Amino acid sequence: MRKRLIAVPLICGALLSLAACGDYSIPDSPPPPSQSADANPFEAAEDESGFLATLTHGAASPDFSESGERLPFAYDGGEFQLAYQYSVTGKLDAVGFLLFLDGKPQPYKVNDTSTEYEYCHSFAAGEEGKDQDFSFFFEPVTGSAGDTLTLTVVSITNPDFQPDMESTSGYGWYHKCLEYRTQLQFNESASPDIPFQAKATDAFSNVNIQEEKITSAYIVKTLRQNGWDGVTMDNLNQGVYYTADFNDSIVFDNLCLSDSDEVAFRYTICGIPGVEYDLSFFIDHQPVCLDNGLSYHVALSKGNRWVFEIAFDTSKMDSFQTFYVMAVPKNSGNDVLPVLKSSSILLYKENEQ
Repeated sequence: MRKRLIAVPLICGALLSLAACGDYSIPDSPPPPSQSADANPFEAAEDESGFLATLTHGAASPDFSESGERLPFAYDGGEFQLAYQYSVTGKLDAVGFLLFLDGKPQPYKVNDTSTEYEYCHSFAAGEEGKDQDFSFFFEPVTGSAGDTLTLTVVSITNPDFQPDMESTSGYGWYHKCLEYRTQLQFNESASPDIPFQAKATDAFSNVNIQEEKITSAYIVKTLRQNGWDGVTMDNLNQGVYYTADFNDSIVFDNLCLSDSDEVAFRYTICGIPGVEYDLSFFIDHQPVCLDNGLSYHVALSKGNRWVFEIAFDTSKMDSFQTFYVMAVPKNSGNDVLPVLKSSSILLYKENEQ
């Protein structure tokens, strides 16, 4: 089985060590880590090794050609079943999974086909070091007969954790992600017969999306403030980079909404020309409707950046909610391109727990 391995050290709440096996490569420029040690709720748990947990996950029974090449799974219509496995060693209570088909959020059921579709399911870690088996069931959200599309499975460490702003104020090494990719070969066209509307569809009061020229100030100030040190105009095309800020400031862990009717969020992405991503905005692990869909497609181009400016209507936000952005590569055939998850940010209102 081809699986991804994630090793989690406890250093300022950052996920700093990844190891891959099989056909998977770690990109040269990984996403910037969380930069707030003060908000790390897990400092007391560090052991002598400095590592808290390892996680592997992948398809339980992939098919391979005689030459050892991994083959796509066949989709023949109706509800698709993918047998899957994960294994946890160390101090990790649970793992969640998000699915993306050709970059688009894919709701799914697990094990029992009579259960409800959800975008994220959480699983107990189980017996240490032992494979935990289950199946994803879903009707593809996209795909026509003759297509071969990438299915990306993204793990989220301890997805049910949320800071309470009393004993904890940040996510530490929780909500870190690791992707596994496989492919679906469509012998029949997808014809989804389930509702795909997300729960938090009216949280955004205004959305502005545009492509802009990259300036030297953006590279020197904005990218570096977001953790992308060493990026220059000359090497900008060698990686994929994103930035995120609230009200023109970088937020590492949490943001209080109590004194604001509206909060301005700004996200940018740039890098390798020709690379295509689908961007999805998540609140409590549910994608938010954006421009009449649950994802927005961008194609990166030389010298340009995509800019998303979004206003949160705080009156439509719950008291405690987790927000992050997922940028998932489209069906590029390039396994090196990373999934980019922004840091989970707690959006909360005081005295309303």
